[in-house]
Amino acid sequence: MEVFKYSNTGCREVNEDYVVSNDFGNGKSLYLVADGMGGYDYGEIASKVVGDSYIHALSRDMNIAEATKVATENLRKERNSLGVKKMGSTVAGVYIQDMNMTVFWAGDSRVYLYRGGEIVFQTEDHSVANDLNKVRPLSFDERKRYSHLVTRSLMGESKENVDIKDVAIEKGDEIFICTDGLYKDCPVEYVIESLQKNHFDLDKNNLDFDDNHSLIYIKI
Repeated sequence: MEVFKYSNTGCREVNEDYVVSNDFGNGKSLYLVADGMGGYDYGEIASKVVGDSYIHALSRDMNIAEATKVATENLRKERNSLGVKKMGSTVAGVYIQDMNMTVFWAGDSRVYLYRGGEIVFQTEDHSVANDLNKVRPLSFDERKRYSHLVTRSLMGESKENVDIKDVAIEKGDEIFICTDGLYKDCPVEYVIESLQKNHFDLDKNNLDFDDNHSLIYIKI
């Protein structure tokens, strides 16, 4: 299995994304991106708390739902420790066990599964834009206005949860995980092709991105 991970600030001063690539051994591994909530306090801390909480919980053989509870509880403790009212993060990741993976997500960070060059699975954004688009087509201005508004995230509240989907994987599959700052400013297909051809160049174009942008590419 090949793994490539990348994160950069874009036009922002602070990188509030956090990238996890962790091999537990025995055919088990975790890959996720967490994106600190813009407009709230300490986004870079929130995303790290979320990512590290999943590592801690899964290393103790908890399932994803249990690990999410650990993450929300740790966020609550961190929020109280810092004395702030709101802090939070989106999350999107995969927990691989041999040739099966559990996909989990909350917010608008994404997981894609490619097989034979075609998308066979993609997470659905928890966002205002996505909800509205189910009712009617959105104008360009509406997409821009609502593009950063998520309807679900982890913010340290007990009732929070992630969507969970078990997906079988095959040899040759490609898994792509990214924050919204990546896919909103650069086609995912371009990034995958650049990695396949060994000419990845996003670092040279960092300032072309409006936001922090992070990714993990996994070739099974």
